[in-house]
Amino acid sequence: MNAWSGQEGDVMGPTVTRTGSAKPNTPPLKNGNDLRESGYLIAVGSRTSRFRRKYKKRLPFFVIIIIFLLLLIAFIIITILYALAVHKKPVKLCKSTECLRSAANLALSMDPSANPCDNFYQYACGNWGSDHPRPDTYRSYDWFRDKQTKVYTIVRDFLNRNTSNQPKAVQQAKEMYVGCMDTETLNKRGLKPVIAVLESLGLPPYPTYINITEDFDYSTYTFDWLETVIKIKTQIGMDVLIGFDIYTDPKNSSVYRMVMGSPETTNPFPSTHTERKRHNGRKSQNILKRFIKETSSIYHVNRRNDKSDDDEEDEKIAQVHKIFYAELMKLFVLESEDIAKLTEVDLDKNLIEAASEYYTMSNDLYELETDNSTEADEEDYGNTPEYTVDEIQTHTDSIVELNNGTATPIWRRYLEGLFSVSTTELDFEKDKILIADSDLKYMSLMETYVSRIPPVVMELYIWVKVAEVMSVHTTTELRDLFQRAYEQTHSHSQPTPRSLQCANAVNDMLGMAVSYGIADPHFFNVTKPKIITMIEELKDALAHLVGEAKWMDDNTKVATYQKIINMKTLIGFPDWLLEDGKLEDYYDGIDVDPKKHLENMININQVKTKKVLNRFRDGNNFTWATDPTEVNAYHTFQENTITVPMVMLQHPFFDLGLDSLNYGSLGTVLGHEITHGFDNFGRLFDKNGNMLPWWSNSTIDSYVNMTQCFIDQYSGYYIPELDDHVDGKKTLGENIADNGGMREALAALKHHLKKRGPEPKLPGFEHFTSEQLFFLSYGNLWCDVSTKESLKSDLEDEHSPQKFRARGALQNSQEFAKAWRCPPGSNMNPTKRCIIF
Repeated sequence: MNAWSGQEGDVMGPTVTRTGSAKPNTPPLKNGNDLRESGYLIAVGSRTSRFRRKYKKRLPFFVIIIIFLLLLIAFIIITILYALAVHKKPVKLCKSTECLRSAANLALSMDPSANPCDNFYQYACGNWGSDHPRPDTYRSYDWFRDKQTKVYTIVRDFLNRNTSNQPKAVQQAKEMYVGCMDTETLNKRGLKPVIAVLESLGLPPYPTYINITEDFDYSTYTFDWLETVIKIKTQIGMDVLIGFDIYTDPKNSSVYRMVMGSPETTNPFPSTHTERKRHNGRKSQNILKRFIKETSSIYHVNRRNDKSDDDEEDEKIAQVHKIFYAELMKLFVLESEDIAKLTEVDLDKNLIEAASEYYTMSNDLYELETDNSTEADEEDYGNTPEYTVDEIQTHTDSIVELNNGTATPIWRRYLEGLFSVSTTELDFEKDKILIADSDLKYMSLMETYVSRIPPVVMELYIWVKVAEVMSVHTTTELRDLFQRAYEQTHSHSQPTPRSLQCANAVNDMLGMAVSYGIADPHFFNVTKPKIITMIEELKDALAHLVGEAKWMDDNTKVATYQKIINMKTLIGFPDWLLEDGKLEDYYDGIDVDPKKHLENMININQVKTKKVLNRFRDGNNFTWATDPTEVNAYHTFQENTITVPMVMLQHPFFDLGLDSLNYGSLGTVLGHEITHGFDNFGRLFDKNGNMLPWWSNSTIDSYVNMTQCFIDQYSGYYIPELDDHVDGKKTLGENIADNGGMREALAALKHHLKKRGPEPKLPGFEHFTSEQLFFLSYGNLWCDVSTKESLKSDLEDEHSPQKFRARGALQNSQEFAKAWRCPPGSNMNPTKRCIIF
């Protein structure tokens, strides 16, 4: 048999046929599916097969999830390892000399125990006084005075240094310093230089009043006070009784106008004390105030015959002054060859009477100046009064006659006398004089008052005024006399070293020549570009803040943008300063003799006075508002210009190592000046510096309403030493400038760092953010040491005391509260903030 045929039938053998009873009657089953469907076959492995088929398509999904979980775990582990590695990695520090110096200054100034959210000024400046003890020369001391003293030291060292190939003006500055320091020659010459000047002015060697006897006939003595006042103005540049200046036309900044009123330049010579000039954010602010129309009343004047009751302090000061003036006049009597023909007792008696008469008259005239000034009516700021000289005379004559005085023609004669030393010829029909209402009132009352004063008393008053400002620049004996009187009326005061006095004098009289000597020739390529960038960023920041302001209408915003764009900046020193021959042209006509100190200063004033009178017909050349050696900054409204002297572009205001520190210090100062163009005063002047309306009435109304917040805030600042408060209204303009400047500088810093990238850390301040360093630098800017006397003086100023300048702006900054994590309602995170820009 064929065992594996498999061709016809079953391969295992032949077909077997069953019987009918054994064969089931079912249809043929073709395959396994048919068997399972009919229930005949149950596979042993059916569950596994079913699982494999059910999840066959889901398997990749589970694999992806597992891989993702593994990757996530790996990422977390790597992140933790990276964070640990970064934490252990040394922080990038700024190790430059500038950064190390800034870190040391900040650390030594701070009081870390203070809570920055409670008293940030104490936190930033609590130990500044111990690290910067106040010199006896100053009643108060701060970074500005500290820097100015160092500038005088630098000037002194330069003037002492032997140099060659310097411009003539620089050499003259050195010779002037030599003359100032030559006290031997000054003592040898005595008071003769002053007496010679007095004679040229039409004044006697000592007041005629001193020789008065009981039988003196007042009617026989004559004195032409007006002629003397004219000579004083043209020869030494000093205002006595009458104030005069050539100033930019408030409505047209491209031309000059004549301005008259109360005396402005009452001391044309440098001060013997190095107290810094108080920044007022503007040029010739007093004159600008006069351009704003003021209310006035009927003019009446009565000479005081009885003295008002002074308190103890005022009485003490009065006695000091009277004794000083008596001693001053006595020295001139003794110096004169024509000695008074009186007994010593009668001489002393007359000296005391003369000093008392002068003091009374001086107070009377001072009251005429101050009592006639009233609050400005800003709604009429565009109506600047102008008069012909004849109109002025007619008006003042009417007031004199109303007060039973004798009118005399003085105003045309005064102007003719002034311009006689110049090349300018006046046209009294066309050349009108700008005089504010308060100044016209003063001129009328002054003429009335003077008409009642005997000529011998008029001579006495003018003599003392002139002799006083010149005498301090002569002998050691006179300087000591002045210093004693100064110390008696100014506590905590000591004399400034002679070398610094002389450096101050030369710097004040020949500031551009001194600047030439100490200017850095690399300034144009290194420092100036940085400052230009900073200023542009500050302008952009202000423009952005203006854009966000809801209280300005669109037209006013557009005008504001235009003014920001047109705003000019004078940085460091004039571009022409280092050019050959330019300095000689600037000081053309000046002569200096190292043996004649007083005459040197008088000659410089004469040249300056003539140049001012000669430029009357010229167009405005938008010159510098200050010398490059002055530690200050200015905004000149009528030129829409900010001036930043070169000494402000150095430590402690700039070049501090980090941008956060630079913007917190100098940046806020520059922002302050920029904001002045739009503060309570600056808003009166348009993009060209003209006093013309350019804000809409609705914007002005909104602005005035918003300023009340600042007035209330700063008026609430209490000074326990004086039991008094800050005057929020008087300081309004400066407070707005402080607040706006700080906000602009912070916004500019953020923009700057966004472009440049994060800055390195400051050594010792690694945990401080850039914003915290910015605020710390701003607070440090206002560190100071003050006496009670200086605080009292500060309350009379248009700036708030230093600590409130820091406190006010930071309290109004939400960014400050966020940077220092100050809880809501804390002292430095109040619920109410004052914001304009």
